[in-house]
Amino acid sequence: MTTEKKRFRLEIEGVRAVAAFLVAVYHIWLNRVSGGVDVFFTISGFLITTSLFSMYRREGTIKPFTYIIRLLKRLVPSAWFIALSTFLISLFLAPAYTRPQYFSELMASLFYFENWRLAIDSVDYLAQNNEASPFQHYWALAIQFQFYIIWLILFTIAIGIKKFAKNVDYKKIIFGMFAFVFVVSLGYSIYLTAVNQPVAYYHTLTRVWEFSLGGMLAIVIHRISLSKVIAWFAGWIGILALLLCGIILQVSTVFPGYVALWPTGAAILILLAGNQSKRFSAYQILASKPLVSFGKVSYAFYLWHWPVLTLFLQYGQRSTVSIKAGIAIIALSVLLAYFTIYVVETPLRNIRSTTKQTAIALGALVVVVVGSLWVYYENTIPAQKIVTAYGENLGAAAHQIKEQPFYYDLETLQPEIEQSPFDLSPIYKDKCFQRDVSGDVLTCEYGETDDYTHTIALVGGSHSAHWQPMLDEYGKENNVRITTYLKANCRFSTEDTSDTPNCVDWFYSTVDMLKEDPPDLVFTIGDISAAEWEGQIPDGFEDAWRMFEKEKIPLFLVRDTPRLSRSVPGCLSHVDDGEDLIESCLTPRSEAISNINVLEETNALPKGTHVFDTTDYFCDEEYCYPIIGNTIAYFDNNHITASLSRTFYPIFEDALNDALKN
Repeated sequence: MTTEKKRFRLEIEGVRAVAAFLVAVYHIWLNRVSGGVDVFFTISGFLITTSLFSMYRREGTIKPFTYIIRLLKRLVPSAWFIALSTFLISLFLAPAYTRPQYFSELMASLFYFENWRLAIDSVDYLAQNNEASPFQHYWALAIQFQFYIIWLILFTIAIGIKKFAKNVDYKKIIFGMFAFVFVVSLGYSIYLTAVNQPVAYYHTLTRVWEFSLGGMLAIVIHRISLSKVIAWFAGWIGILALLLCGIILQVSTVFPGYVALWPTGAAILILLAGNQSKRFSAYQILASKPLVSFGKVSYAFYLWHWPVLTLFLQYGQRSTVSIKAGIAIIALSVLLAYFTIYVVETPLRNIRSTTKQTAIALGALVVVVVGSLWVYYENTIPAQKIVTAYGENLGAAAHQIKEQPFYYDLETLQPEIEQSPFDLSPIYKDKCFQRDVSGDVLTCEYGETDDYTHTIALVGGSHSAHWQPMLDEYGKENNVRITTYLKANCRFSTEDTSDTPNCVDWFYSTVDMLKEDPPDLVFTIGDISAAEWEGQIPDGFEDAWRMFEKEKIPLFLVRDTPRLSRSVPGCLSHVDDGEDLIESCLTPRSEAISNINVLEETNALPKGTHVFDTTDYFCDEEYCYPIIGNTIAYFDNNHITASLSRTFYPIFEDALNDALKN
């Protein structure tokens, strides 16, 4: 087997330093991503491939157990220390309602599946309303760990192939496997990025080609010799491409796909250039002592900068970062990174122990940490509480009883502020809400499901879904069955009005089901209150109405609810003691909903259609309110709480009865 001269590549530490710094700068001031993570992936592929070949040369085989334990010994100290420290700090700086989300993401981060959690959230319409958590950036670490396991599998398979093809060079087998992975993964990445970019961004298989690119280079780089002039240009082109990637490309919306060839190609050019040209070269910059020193802690810096940034923004209720504050965030992250590497990680990694002893220690750590976190979760994390009794919490009914319906009493306010993000319709817990990208229809029954006299079909997306608690109350009191046909971010329309895949397929499937078993009434949202649809009936709505008119199925169209400018739980939780909750979280009516009610202005409504406008229950002439009748109105900024929805039952009752009679 050919052996290559081994050398410590200082420029790699410099590239890591530049990439990590770019990631932080883009996050802090530009609110976008830089492509630096893709550079990390390519370099990781280069280094781990080199490391596995070294093990193969020394041992004549690959030892999976030893490989994994050494890998964990290198990754766990900093990653776990930073994640656990972040969670502890968040208990003091972040609102209580964020704890379930943070706890879930902490567990996903500790066990390297945060990328899949975020991928699932990206197709979960309600989860998209989650605030940016201080653990989101662990998606990259999760993919990196998964990649290391994939590489172990590939090297092990190659050993098996080598036993049957003894005359074939082991490196050629590995290179062929890497090339296959590169082609398949890149092709899949291009496809999924076009079909569902948010999922593609976090998907392991859309990123593996980036590691393959670095791995293939590691195999052939000793055979590539660039002249000093070409190496000089290659190095500088690589650096400039890396610096400009995030400026020229909107990385967060077009990556990974073929566009990720830009930053990965930049990394390849820098690695190819190496130290062939030193005078005024990119290598001279990258191999400088400051960058090499920072490169050694860049892993910890990357892990620290994001929680420092997100907790700063959340605690200070800010959406932007000033130059001074950003510099302070970077400086603090650098200090924490050096502390983590040299005070926490290095001493732990330098402890001499056998592979078995290290495995036992890691196992004990997992048991202690997971056990402690589980005890904490059971005793501290707020759970959803369903509020059914009205009492002091009149909600929308306050409009019929109180002269001033927009009021609250902090001691009896329901749901509690920290509970309000979880005060959702039961359909989510009952799995009656289609969250995935398929066009399949999920149906459930509520209200009176046995001895019923009429059936109301609740159809649409999440803004239809938040009326289910009200309809459930109505159905139980009036012997009406409520059937649900709901899909995330999909409307009662024959055309796509969102970026969610398969909405039209889902709609037509729903129509077919309603034709087979016609309800007495279809209850749905008749417009969209989002600013881009102000004063107009959304595409495909009128066609949908006419379809049901043809089937002689009457419609009950509710005007969409106002959209407030801020998350209500987030705003309420940041109101200082002594300040008024309502006054602090108002939204001008003109910003929350159009002054034009298109359902009253249009002539396109089918004969017999019933229209209901709830706007005046949420707003007065000037403002729309976060609290109505001592009940928190929203669990984010545009979906109403289940508690408030139930209080609308007596308000809708007469109108629904009239619609069913006619």
